[in-house]
Amino acid sequence: MRNRRLTLFAFRASRAALAAVTAAVIFAQAVEVPAQAPTADPPPIGMEVFKARRQALMDSIGAGTAILYSQGRSGETGYHADANFWYLTGNDEGGAILVLQPGEYDREILLTPSRDTEDERWTGMRPALTESLKVAWGFDDIRRTGSLNGMLVNNMKHTPTLHLISPLVSPSSDVPKDLELYRKVSGRIPGVEIENSSHFLESMRMVKSDAEVAAIEKAIAVTHQGITDLLAAVRPGIYEYQLDGILEESFKRRGAQHMAFDPIVGAGVQTAILHYERRDQPLKEGQLLLLDVGAAWDHYRGDISRTVPVDGTFTPEQAEIYDIVLAALNAAIDAVKPGVTTRDVHEVARDVIRRSGYVDDFIHSTSHHLGLQTHDAADYGTPLAPGMVITIEPGIYLPDREIGVRIEDDVVVTKTGCRVLSAAIPRDRVAVEAWLAAARR
Repeated sequence: MRNRRLTLFAFRASRAALAAVTAAVIFAQAVEVPAQAPTADPPPIGMEVFKARRQALMDSIGAGTAILYSQGRSGETGYHADANFWYLTGNDEGGAILVLQPGEYDREILLTPSRDTEDERWTGMRPALTESLKVAWGFDDIRRTGSLNGMLVNNMKHTPTLHLISPLVSPSSDVPKDLELYRKVSGRIPGVEIENSSHFLESMRMVKSDAEVAAIEKAIAVTHQGITDLLAAVRPGIYEYQLDGILEESFKRRGAQHMAFDPIVGAGVQTAILHYERRDQPLKEGQLLLLDVGAAWDHYRGDISRTVPVDGTFTPEQAEIYDIVLAALNAAIDAVKPGVTTRDVHEVARDVIRRSGYVDDFIHSTSHHLGLQTHDAADYGTPLAPGMVITIEPGIYLPDREIGVRIEDDVVVTKTGCRVLSAAIPRDRVAVEAWLAAARR
């Protein structure tokens, strides 16, 4: 029996590896995209793409049932589903549940909460279950969430396997809703098996299609424009939160759904605080201003850092640190190519800073994956491949000297190296000074 289990485990492991590679190939149709910044809004991703993603995932995980809850959050522009749910459905309906039943018929069902006329008077109308809704949402079968329990019991009679496709969480985190549901089912129906299939969806999301890269590029272009609008107001006496307000208004005016993350807008000693949040200090003469900001476009995100002198010109001491960080950035970008890891890229940047004597002041990693999340789904042990989008962001932080410099660009891995998606945003020191001067005119 033990040998049979080992054989089964080996089969599943090999099947998982093959399926993950296959899924990556399906969605890794990365080509050498033209280097110019996008001039028009990219078309939204079509429902046929989300359907193809669901089919690829079902092909990977095999027979059984997979449940995925929409666990997003509400904001000024309404409810936004979490990254995994939106990646598979393109749907921002609050309280929705995705049911995948891979196997002989490959069924996919979207469950949506029941209508409540009293509640809808406060929160807005929910759509009726019509044929036109099925077409609009790209599903052949849409039901209410109340049918979930009966559906699960019936499924377990035929194929008693439940696939976990949501991200893994730490032991101290709350138990995910799908895993909590699976435990309840397995506690009541003998023989039910819970299988970890989260790596399939993670592998798919790591490799971006051309349409995804275009959305990220648009988010970066909006970010570039927003920073330019912000720089026009940079002067001693203005407060960090006022600059933050200019940035957010600029993003919205240009059609961004929301900010990709809470921006970092810090001057002086705040430039050396990695996750500075308060934004309540006035800018002063002689300071640096560090910006770590990004817009979101069609759910995809940009992530850009720039460091500029409040007075318009870097001091010799600031220029020295800036040029070291820039050299590390350029070296890391040159190191990006298929087959290397983000750890390899980090070591290249770290070596430049080490040779300059500031390695102890470079206190974070150089890269993270970027996409539907600022820190996107990824297995960091997986070598880079065409279509993956990562950040390059070395930095040096000297709080005693009130100097913090971070420069961050976003790149897409190509067949032979990488392309800098944010290349249009000035980063050379002289170019940054000229950018600031032009914005202030």
